Amino acid sequence: MELKKAQYLFEQFFPHGKVEHLQAITEGLINQTFVVFTTHQKFILQSINTTVFPLFKEGLFNILLVKKHLFEAKFPYAFPTPIQDKYIECKSEIWRLFPYIEDSVCYNKVPSQTIVQEAGKCLGSFYRSSATVPVEQLHITLPDFHAGAFRLAQFEQAVNTSGKERKQLAQELIENIDSQKEILLQFDQLNASLPQRVVHFDTKISNFLFDKKTDKATALIDLDTLMPGTVLSDIGDMIRTYSNVLGEESQEISQVRADAKIIKVLLRSFLSEVTLTKEEKTQLYFAGQAITLMQSVRFLTDFLNDNVYFKTSYEMHNLMRAQNQWALYKSLKHSVLPNLHENE
Repeated sequence: MELKKAQYLFEQFFPHGKVEHLQAITEGLINQTFVVFTTHQKFILQSINTTVFPLFKEGLFNILLVKKHLFEAKFPYAFPTPIQDKYIECKSEIWRLFPYIEDSVCYNKVPSQTIVQEAGKCLGSFYRSSATVPVEQLHITLPDFHAGAFRLAQFEQAVNTSGKERKQLAQELIENIDSQKEILLQFDQLNASLPQRVVHFDTKISNFLFDKKTDKATALIDLDTLMPGTVLSDIGDMIRTYSNVLGEESQEISQVRADAKIIKVLLRSFLSEVTLTKEEKTQLYFAGQAITLMQSVRFLTDFLNDNVYFKTSYEMHNLMRAQNQWALYKSLKHSVLPNLHENE
């Protein structure tokens, strides 16, 4: 992005502010993000991918409602929301400005069990602090986002309409996923029976910020997916992204394993901060299996659809990601359920 455009956008929030330079953040899969450097301060400037998030106005409502309740509950972590509580439009693009969390770092894969423990406590605190939010007032901004039946229908359509070459490349994985469809339908049944809560829906490791010096969690970020759901979505995604120590971008498919110790630390730290029902607690590990399988389905569906959703760096990128997630799913499926009461 040109500096001139960034200056114009920044002036919509701070009319007398001056942008000195920009730095693109390339890690995200969906939105376009930049660090804005001014004379005395840094900010995060981001455009919303309105194809992925068409209900962005309703999404902002959700963010601000949850922010109000977190503030009242004295949520002990930063919850960076759009400056001036607004989005702006520029040439059919939707932009927002965020505060920059100084001396923080984010990770694309887990560097230590300390980081896992801190993230688990942060999310548990988020669930405890958001318990007063009237969930029925929140908008569903991404319908069927974690609905197994919906993802399977998308997958089956992609298989039917995909080109011959892509289908051949993915044939083995297509057959493997076909054999496990019941897992995602079982996940839907559980979600229909569990309490509705405020759910982040994208709790991968990179959406937590940590203090550079102490490793303490400092912030929960990337709030566009915030909406009603069940705890299975968030814990499932944490198990998926934290237990895979190689990360979902690793091409070393044969080396992908779920780390049981990390899962145990994660679940213990999360449960130390929040009270769940017995049924919720007994299904947390299964949620990791289901969300991992669902992510494999999503990556493979996008590959079969010629990579139209997730950002990719090379032609086979989404197929590799899908294979990575399938390997992790198999590992989770055949691992022993962590005993949260067992001594370390």
